[in-house]
Amino acid sequence: MKFAPLFTFFCRDVELIMRFYQGVCGWTDVPEYSSDIYRVLVRDGVQIGFNGWKAYDLLGLSGRKRQVTQEFPVNSMLSFVVEHPHEVDAAVRRVEEMKGRIVQGPFPTYYGHWQLVFSDPEGNIGRVTCGTLPKGVAIPTVDLT
Repeated sequence: MKFAPLFTFFCRDVELIMRFYQGVCGWTDVPEYSSDIYRVLVRDGVQIGFNGWKAYDLLGLSGRKRQVTQEFPVNSMLSFVVEHPHEVDAAVRRVEEMKGRIVQGPFPTYYGHWQLVFSDPEGNIGRVTCGTLPKGVAIPTVDLT
């Protein structure tokens, strides 16, 4: 049995949020999978799906539907791994152009990644991370106790 990765999350405006991630990451839209309440992007065999509010009901999740005006805590984060630190830096401009918000970064992590944390136009949290730091940037010391 082979499982192909597909990360799906709920959003009010599937077209807006799909276009945001497409603009930030450059993934390919798959129009033949699209409907009024669903969009999908794909790259290297990985898919990201965007479900509209109606999908809560269709999936038997209506009791867990997030209210449109409700503030919600972070309970998931979509992460994109890139090969070079300059790709993290370039993502800042794309996030801002696509009407996202920079939460933090780019910054060095205690585990040696160069990272950017952002929110999309609906407040979902994402990050772009690279396993290498830019030249001259040191791994910070962090007290994890």
